[in-house]
Amino acid sequence: MGWFQPFFVKEEVMAFRLPPNLRVSQSYTVASPGDIAALEESLPPDSRILVGLVFAERYDGFEVDCERANGALLATAGLYPWRDYPRFVTPDPDGAPVAWVSYQSSPVWWTILLVVLAPIFLLPILSAIGMKIVDWLFPGTMEMITMMMVLGMMMFIMVPMTKQLAPAKEER
Repeated sequence: MGWFQPFFVKEEVMAFRLPPNLRVSQSYTVASPGDIAALEESLPPDSRILVGLVFAERYDGFEVDCERANGALLATAGLYPWRDYPRFVTPDPDGAPVAWVSYQSSPVWWTILLVVLAPIFLLPILSAIGMKIVDWLFPGTMEMITMMMVLGMMMFIMVPMTKQLAPAKEER
């Protein structure tokens, strides 16, 4: 599958904590972003949509990306969060690699949501995939990059220190 697997939540395995006055009336399992758009078209206006974006792993900066995505969606005109839950994107509270996207459907917003979310979540995934390909083609590359970074930091510290330890020059 692609870089994420969206799905509507099944009540028995739901990790997302709904506000106490809400319940799941219908749940669907979908396999692609196109399926969500088609499903959203068939739902009545003002339906509450909850989609889980499932990632292979919870990478460093996942929570920060969720906050950036939430801010970007809040700034999108015409897109509204649930009345009882003022967020669009919530990282899974149990630590699973899932970003929960909740929004009020009216009109069809899934395609617009993907356009906003893709640049935020796509960069960390593409960079990790790129590094894995480089490491697969050239074994030891990751260790060499790490070693060069450590040597660079040591040089950054040592160069000013050696200038301070050098004997003072006499002026005539």
